Formats: sequence, C-alpha cells, structure tokens
Amino acid sequence: MSIIQWSTTETKEIQIGGRVLASRYFLAPLAGYTQHAFRVAIRELGGVGLCTTDLVLASHLLSGSRKSKALLTTSPADRPLTIQIFGGITAELVAAARWLEQHGYAAVDLNMGCPMAKINGNGGGARIMCAPDAACQLVAEVVDAVSIPVTVKMRLGWDRDSITAPLLAREFEQAGVAAITVHGRTRNQGFGGTVDLQGIRQTVEAVQQIPVIGNGDVCTVEDAFRMREQTGCEAVSIGRGAMLDPWIFRKISQAVRDEPVTEPTRDEQIQFLERHFSLMFEQHELYGCRLIRKFAAWYGARLGIPEDLEDRLRRLESDEEFKDIIEQIRLRHGERDSSVPTALIKTPNGPVERW
Repeated sequence: MSIIQWSTTETKEIQIGGRVLASRYFLAPLAGYTQHAFRVAIRELGGVGLCTTDLVLASHLLSGSRKSKALLTTSPADRPLTIQIFGGITAELVAAARWLEQHGYAAVDLNMGCPMAKINGNGGGARIMCAPDAACQLVAEVVDAVSIPVTVKMRLGWDRDSITAPLLAREFEQAGVAAITVHGRTRNQGFGGTVDLQGIRQTVEAVQQIPVIGNGDVCTVEDAFRMREQTGCEAVSIGRGAMLDPWIFRKISQAVRDEPVTEPTRDEQIQFLERHFSLMFEQHELYGCRLIRKFAAWYGARLGIPEDLEDRLRRLESDEEFKDIIEQIRLRHGERDSSVPTALIKTPNGPVERW
C-alpha cells in the first residue's frame, strides 16, 4: 500500500479535549515565526487543523509585557488556536493557564521541548523532562487549575541515555492532559540528525487513549503520511516544513481527499508573500518590516524570489520598499537557479549549549 493510498483511509477529524478539529495536520510553534500574521496567512491556504502560538514566557504573560501581548494576539480568523507557555516555576505556569482561561483562550500547551540554552538554563523547555516526578507534579497542578484542555509538547528526552518521553506520556495521561506532541529528537540533538520514528512510536504505545502528535522532519506530503504510518500517531505537527512550503497543509488535504496534489502557481506564491506582509504590517506597522526580514531566507527560492531581491527583503525598511520588491518579483519570478532555501543552510548547528 502506498503512502498516498494509505492516507485516504483515515478519518479527517480528531478530538482533543472537548475540541473537534477538522484536520489531523497542525502548524507547530516556532519561536519568532508562528505569529498571528503567519498563522492567518497559512490558514487561508487551507488544510490546517490547529495552530499553536510561539512559546510565551509565563512570567511575562502575567506581567502583561509588550512581547507577551504581541504573541497572544489573535482574531476570529485564527481559530482553532492553542497558546503555548513555558517557564521553570510551577506556580507561574498555573497562574498563566488560569489567566488564559479567564481571557477566553481555548487551550494551553506546556512546552517541554525547546532546546535553547537560555530557556533550559532557567529550568524551562526540555530541562523539565530531566526531573520526571517534578514534571508530573507540574502538569497535574496546571490540569487541575483549569477546565480548558491542557496539552504538552516534549522531546524524546534530554539525550540518548535519558529517553523519558514514554514514561512521561503515560503519567501525563493519568494527570489528565488532553494530548501530547513529541518531537522525535533529544534535546542534545537540537535539530541535527534525523527524527527517531521508533521513539515516537514507543511514546504512542505508552498511552491508552489520548492522541499523540508526531513532530519532526516533515517537509512533504509523503513525510506526513510516513510519520503517521510508522509511528501510529493520531496527528502530525509541522513547523519548519511549513516554512519551507506554506502549501503543505493544502497538499495533504488534497491527498487525504484522493485529489491531485497541486503546486502553487506563480501568482499564488506572490500573493502569499503580499498577504503575509500585509497582516504583519497591519499589526506592527513599521516594526513589521523588521519582523518579515527573517522569513526571507525561508521564502526566497520557494516563492521564486531572485537572490538579490531576497537580500533586499532581508534588509526591508518600509512598506513602500516592499511594494517595489513585489513589482520586481513579478517581473523576475522564477529566474533563480537554486531551489534550496537559504534557511536550510542556516539551520542552527554546533553544540546545542551555544544556541
């Protein structure tokens, strides 16, 4: 049975907590990238079952910092949505979850997967997995504090000698979490090597009923279906793959419906870039020009942007300059030789402790 044929046998909907989601393919949180503008732009292409925000520091959320307010920005077009929070102090995570419920947010996700040293150094992210008993107590207290669904995002473990995801998944289910997302790498791997599908499968097998969502190295329709087929996970969360190809969710949806999988046209590629920028500028005004710069390395080759125009986008200063860049892209779309996005070259490497 081919991967595409297998995909058509599945049910499209999935339930997490009290929420019924129309698709089993989700946008993963990526710090610095999955802001409101990107989420709305990619939802408009179709096929996204759920989006999760950039990770929000619990203490900043509680103090009402400008950054946390920006990360929490949403709209009716940005549904369904989960807010991901992180931090090393249980009381702050509990208070943040309560705040989210009181302010009308539909679900909260606890981050135990971020490999960044500055987050792990404060006891947050993947560091939480190093103390299973404390992690279980943390999760139980957050679950007991709110009535909205609580989910957890984690890695397989800190390193190959401490694979704790299956144990934690089993305990978290007993504590009442609604779902678990597992990135199939350890913290020490960072984004290096390849995702361990067997490790995700072991986590799937450790739970009784709740959905386990697979994450890592999903960049194509085939990757997404292979993840589900080889791990048994109920859903797939896609992060960097969605940056490399914003149409990946639409393509998966087409394959699930047994329709031809289509590539975006030239006009669709340019319109997506325009839409993403307009949403970013609408929220942030001139600061949106700075925020869109980091997307240039992901979008360049994929959206047919010549290298010199990608460089201009990386140094963007105004909306007028953006309009000029778009006009130049329309005239020169597709002339670029390389199809490999610059971002693939710039993926973090070296000792993870230095990130």
